[in-house]
Amino acid sequence: MKILLSSIGVQSGTDLQLALYYLKSYLVKGKNALKPLPDVQIRIFHEEDTVGYISNKILKTKPQLIGFSCYIWNIEHILQVCRRIKKADPAIFIVLGGPEVSPRANEILQKEKTIDAVVRGEGEATFAELVSSLGQDLSNLGQDLSKVCGLSYRQGKVVVNNPGRAQIADLAAIPSPYLARVVDLKDKNIVDLPLETTRGCSFRCSYCYYHKNFPRVRYFSLSRVEKELKLILSSRPKEVYLMDATFNACLKRAKEVLRLFIKYNKNSSLHVELKAELVDEELARLLQKANCLNIEIGIQSTNLKTLRAVNRGFNREKFKKGIRLLNKYNIFYEIQLIDALPFQSYADLLRSLDWLYSLHPARVTIFPLAMLPGTTLRERAAGYGIIYDPRPPYHAQKSCAMSGSEVLKVKSLRFAMERLYDSHVFQETFFDLQSKGKIRFSDIFEDWVRWESRFKRRCQDYPVFLNRKSPEFLEYTCRKRGKFNIFKRLLPVLKKTLADYQAAYYS
Repeated sequence: MKILLSSIGVQSGTDLQLALYYLKSYLVKGKNALKPLPDVQIRIFHEEDTVGYISNKILKTKPQLIGFSCYIWNIEHILQVCRRIKKADPAIFIVLGGPEVSPRANEILQKEKTIDAVVRGEGEATFAELVSSLGQDLSNLGQDLSKVCGLSYRQGKVVVNNPGRAQIADLAAIPSPYLARVVDLKDKNIVDLPLETTRGCSFRCSYCYYHKNFPRVRYFSLSRVEKELKLILSSRPKEVYLMDATFNACLKRAKEVLRLFIKYNKNSSLHVELKAELVDEELARLLQKANCLNIEIGIQSTNLKTLRAVNRGFNREKFKKGIRLLNKYNIFYEIQLIDALPFQSYADLLRSLDWLYSLHPARVTIFPLAMLPGTTLRERAAGYGIIYDPRPPYHAQKSCAMSGSEVLKVKSLRFAMERLYDSHVFQETFFDLQSKGKIRFSDIFEDWVRWESRFKRRCQDYPVFLNRKSPEFLEYTCRKRGKFNIFKRLLPVLKKTLADYQAAYYS
């Protein structure tokens, strides 16, 4: 059978969809490999590619079965491609899998006649059994698929949802795509490489679907992780992304993985997601030594009522200690908030910013709340007054605590954070306004939003334009807050920063 595994990535040239390589490894390598071996190709497209371009490229490979990996950012694009492909060749069997379609399997199969089946949850074993059941060259097409656990499919006009599949107990049953040489590490288009050292999540956040797909944390053996890191790092990728939901959930293991990364690293950087409350001095030191340049820390809110509503824990003092350790070792990280969560008002969001910026963070960002299918929060949306877009990416438009206009205002607030803090041009002045002028960080952002709104036409180099205008904003906020004496004190420092910035980037 000729199989094409495909997806649509969000960043051209750097997106390796590890899920597809796991599927291929399971199909053609190791003890679960099918006999005879199917011909499996992998082709990743990018968000800027048109439906016509993707469809034509796929049809030229003459696949008998296509499996698409679906996420919130690509499902609409993929469905359009499926319609075009099925119209051109109705005999092609099309299967969808991934977190976006697992909870929507019944709905998608009812609405989209071009889709033949949906793999729900963990896909390796289910997809392999489906391929085996369909037979070589789809010779068994039309036969009973009822024994394939974890599969939804159409039987005539009826959608059949088979019983769910238990998780693969031993992850060693899934051959490593790297060690099996399924991933071509010599491919110059692959810049960043993802790797799982664990699968699953021990937390039960109500806005997230991942823990429903993988409710129990399972571990790939450290001996396998070591072999994978040694091989991956020998190819000198720009970045390695460890995909573990909370990298330091098991602190001892996280340190062991970091030591392995350090041992074999040849100047690659590291990307992880971790919990700040679980950072200790040794972990921070190892993260620095491992050249960890991208850390995501999802705090989501500092409002305890909000955190209880979304089933998320938070220890303020331990969080503060963890952030201070990351700062001590000069490690870059991003603290992430979510806007329209239950009971979180716009004022709550501002209070969160005041506290977080008092810690001198590397970066803080605010994400729009996505009401993902299958999540507990989506099921309870009406109770919290959350209205959201029914189409991906399902962004919340309002809630009982945050009005529609305030949700829109968060977008401007986010831009203010980028320009006043993340760009670094105004960062020193930002802290001086708070410490010397006693102006709250949130008030500085709010003033900037009002000030920036006067520029109706945005030029091509708008961020550069705003940098040059920053002395005018400094005067604006100081006059507004009755702190003009502070303006005179801070202006020379800001002008010097601007001159240094100009010399560094535009001379």
